Amino acid sequence: MQIFAKKTFDAPHVLKEIKHLMVIALPIMGAQLAQSGMGVVDTLMVGRLGADHLAAVALGTSIWMPLFLFLSGVLLGITPFIAQWLGADTPSKVGPFAFQGFWLGLAISLISIVAMLFHTSILQLMSVPEHLLPLTSDYMLGIMIGFPALGFYQTMRSYTEGLGFTRPVLIISVGMLLFNLMANWILIYGMGPIPALGVMGCGFATAIAMWSSVLMLWLYIRLNHRYNETRLLDYPSMPRWGEIKKMSVVGIPIGVAIFFEVGLFTTIALFIARLGSTQIAAHQIALNVTSVTFMVPLSLAMALTVRVGNSVGAGGYQYGKYVSIIGAGCTVVASFFTAGIMYFLPEVIAELYTDQAEVVALAVTLLHLAAVFQISDALQVALSGALRGYKDTQIIMPITLFSYWIVGMGLGYVLSLTDLIVPAMGVAGFWYGLIAGLSMAAVLLGWRFFAINRLA
Repeated sequence: MQIFAKKTFDAPHVLKEIKHLMVIALPIMGAQLAQSGMGVVDTLMVGRLGADHLAAVALGTSIWMPLFLFLSGVLLGITPFIAQWLGADTPSKVGPFAFQGFWLGLAISLISIVAMLFHTSILQLMSVPEHLLPLTSDYMLGIMIGFPALGFYQTMRSYTEGLGFTRPVLIISVGMLLFNLMANWILIYGMGPIPALGVMGCGFATAIAMWSSVLMLWLYIRLNHRYNETRLLDYPSMPRWGEIKKMSVVGIPIGVAIFFEVGLFTTIALFIARLGSTQIAAHQIALNVTSVTFMVPLSLAMALTVRVGNSVGAGGYQYGKYVSIIGAGCTVVASFFTAGIMYFLPEVIAELYTDQAEVVALAVTLLHLAAVFQISDALQVALSGALRGYKDTQIIMPITLFSYWIVGMGLGYVLSLTDLIVPAMGVAGFWYGLIAGLSMAAVLLGWRFFAINRLA
């Protein structure tokens, strides 16, 4: 079947639409889980070195991960353009436009590296214990070396997923995970003439995996005939500011929204740094688990962006609304499964990371709280994905700013570190704040989704 065939204006049956969504979503989900698996591997392998080493990786991750997800979000701005052009049967526009993502990704990567150079000052500002600073700096060195690769990789990924070709990203993400696992084993613990580098080795291993993914995806796109009608790599050019501006107008609000959400989670690690390695380590375990489970609704939302974009391009907003509601329903159903895992198996999960009883006990509490917000988190990310398909991204940024940082962080800070409402709860208070913030985001994004469909 030709992927560029003109789409019908008649909405498919619900089960057929779910099948369309899953064909796109399942490979994305596998790729996202494999990518998140790198963080799990890092945490598991470094955790065996002790709570301080685990805390150092948690602190480093709290700085570079929001920057990476901002970069990823901005480059997601490529996807709805491609999806709508395919829905309208105009694939010739794809290649020249998508190539400009390389320039945008490189620029954001270099700015991110400059920001990461100030990580020591940021950590000192947050009263992080001094003995954790050298370990965190060792880890960050490798991450900075690998960061430019992320701009190139995410451009090619958004391009191929926008076309609906999601399986290559799955295969390459699994390969990247294996590269990371092998490099971690050698560089963290040492092998033969290679000395044990500890957390520095973990950072270098991540950089190796990042660059390997760029090479693998570039080769796949270059050699596979399925990309002949769009030809991303056949349109090398200097920056075209008009196209970069279009991409940025859609992508930057997506990136900022993701940055606000992930920054909320990771900034908590900086606020609780003064509470000691146990609280940081427990938070890192819970954050690591929720980062993995979040890949399920996020993958469905990314697939929903493609489906809604195709539908709007082919049949207008009514078709897009039909697809959006089905996709959001699938995402919420999936969230019950992830919530059940965290609620009923928290001890099993925590003990995979550490054998320190205090860390396990606190991580269990945080995982129970994380289970509560799975549904609202799934709903808000699905609605964001649908709005991206409409290219209605400007409103997402203020909604997430208010929900995550005013409601979520504000309440979390008060509950965790002050006695204004209840006696200071420590890190658990921030996770109560997360429940409130994500629920508010789901309500406001739902309002926007139905408002834009009424106006259409």
